[in-house]
Amino acid sequence: MGYKINLVNGNIITLDESCPRADTISLENGKIAGINAIDHNHKSIDLQGATVIPGFTDSHFHLTNLGKQLDTLQLKDCRSPNEVAEKVLKKSAKMSHNDWIIGFGWDHNKWHKPKFPKADILNSLPISQPIMLNRIDGHSAWVNQKAMELSGLDVTPTPPDGGDIINDCILIDNAMNPVQFVMPKPDETIVEKWIKLALEIIITRGITNIHDAWQDPITVKVLQQLSETGKLPIRIYGMLGSSHPKLLKHFFKEGISRSEKYTIRSVKAFIDGALGSRGAALLEPYCDDINNCGLILISDKDFKKLAQKCQDAGFQLCTHAIGDRGNKMVLDIYSEFTKTLKNHRWRIEHAQMICDEDIPQFARAGIVPSMQPSHCTSDMPWLHDRLGSNRLHRISRWQSFIDAGCKIPGGSDCPIEEGNPIFEYYAAVTRKNHNGTPNDGWQKQEAVSRIDALKMFTTWAAYGEFAEHKRGKIRPGFDADLTFLNQDITECPEKEILKTEVLGTMVAGEFIFNKLN
Repeated sequence: MGYKINLVNGNIITLDESCPRADTISLENGKIAGINAIDHNHKSIDLQGATVIPGFTDSHFHLTNLGKQLDTLQLKDCRSPNEVAEKVLKKSAKMSHNDWIIGFGWDHNKWHKPKFPKADILNSLPISQPIMLNRIDGHSAWVNQKAMELSGLDVTPTPPDGGDIINDCILIDNAMNPVQFVMPKPDETIVEKWIKLALEIIITRGITNIHDAWQDPITVKVLQQLSETGKLPIRIYGMLGSSHPKLLKHFFKEGISRSEKYTIRSVKAFIDGALGSRGAALLEPYCDDINNCGLILISDKDFKKLAQKCQDAGFQLCTHAIGDRGNKMVLDIYSEFTKTLKNHRWRIEHAQMICDEDIPQFARAGIVPSMQPSHCTSDMPWLHDRLGSNRLHRISRWQSFIDAGCKIPGGSDCPIEEGNPIFEYYAAVTRKNHNGTPNDGWQKQEAVSRIDALKMFTTWAAYGEFAEHKRGKIRPGFDADLTFLNQDITECPEKEILKTEVLGTMVAGEFIFNKLN
C-alpha cells in the first residue's frame, strides 16, 4: 500500500494550524510521514512549485447516476422543448420498438419560455417507445403516454401523496415512482459499467473521496466487490437509500461496515423536493405559483420511525431538505432524537433555504449542514421570481452557518451539477456565475473566505464522515490523500480560479491520476 517518496519544491497547504505551509512532505505506507523533512532513503519527486492540498472530497455525490447519465440521452444543452423532442426522435431510430428512451438534464428555466412542456410534444412523435426524461434536479420527469400507460398512472384531479402531475406529462417527486417501478432494472454488470464510467471522470478532477448520497443493494454489492479486489481507486462513504428496507435491516443488524476504501455508516432520506420543480417545501407559497407551498415526501410518523432505527443502530441520518419548511421539519424531528446522542453528526443535505431563527438550532443540536455551492449560482437567475425579494437572504447561508459555529461539508450533487471541486470552490468564495456576474456576488454577505471554502471540501468534509482524525489535513500520520494543482487557489486572482488545472490525484500515497511529469 503506497510507496516511500518525498514530495519536494511544492507549495503545500496543509490546513494544519501547527504548520500551515510547507515545501516538502514525505510519504510512507500510504500515510504522511513528515512535514518539511526529507528522508534520504526515499525517492524524491520535484513538484516544481505545484500546489498541494489535502485531497478534495465531494460530500454529496451520486456515483451510479453520473455513470448512468453519461450512458443516456444528454439534454442539459437543450434550449427548448422542441429541441428535446428532436433528440428523442433521433435516439428512437437507433433503438428497438419496446426499448425505453431515457434522458437526463432538461431544465425549463433555461428555455426561452420557462414553462413546463405540454404532453403533445412527446406524444405526437412518430415513435412507439416509452420515454422518461429526468429534469436536471432529479425531482421531476417528462414522460410520454406510452410510459404512463405501462405504469398504470391515471391523470386525475387528485395527485399522488408527495407528488404531482402537471400537463398530463410532468411527474413531480413521488409521482415518478410508478414509472420507475416498471422500467427495466439495471443488473450488476450495467451498474459496474456506470460506476467505472463515473470513476474515470472523478479521478481527473482531483477528487480522492466522495460521499455517495443514495445507494441501493446492487450499488452496494458492486462497490464491495471493487473494494475487496483492490479495484476502487478512491474512497467512498456510502449513504444507504431509505427506500430499501431489506438493505437497511441488514446493515442495522450487522453494524457499520468499514474497509480501507469503502465505508457504510449512514442513511439518506428525503423530506421535500427541489426549488427548480417547485417541490421544495416552503412556509409561504411560491411567488410564481401562489397555490403551491411544495411537497412533503415522507410522513412525520415514517420519518420518526427511520430516525429511531438509525439512533438504535448508531447510524448517521442524512436527510435531503431544501425549502425553509422542509428544513424546519427535519430540524425539529432531529432535535427530538439527538438530545441523547453524543457526536451523532446527523446531516441535512442541501440546507438550501434557512430562516434566521433556525441557524442557531443547527449548532446547538450538532446538526451538520451539507451544502453544494453551485446550487446557489445555478438557481440565482430565477430565484427572485420564485421566492420574491424578501426571502432571497435565506438561500445558501454558508457564512451564517460558519459564524454560528457549524462545519459545512461541501459537495456538488453531481450529476445535477458538474461535480468539479474547482467550480464549487469558486461559487463558495464569489457567489458568481462563470461569467463573473453579478459583479459583487449574489447575496454576497454569505460568500466565504478562501480558506473556509477549501475546508468545505477537505477538513469539514472529513468531519462529515467521522474521519477528521485521519483525513482533511496534511499532517503526520494522516492518509496520504492529496490533490495537486497548477496554482494556489487561496491566493490567485479571483478570475483565475476557474482556470486552475488538476495536475495529480493521490490516494493512500499512490497516484491515480498524474500529469506532474
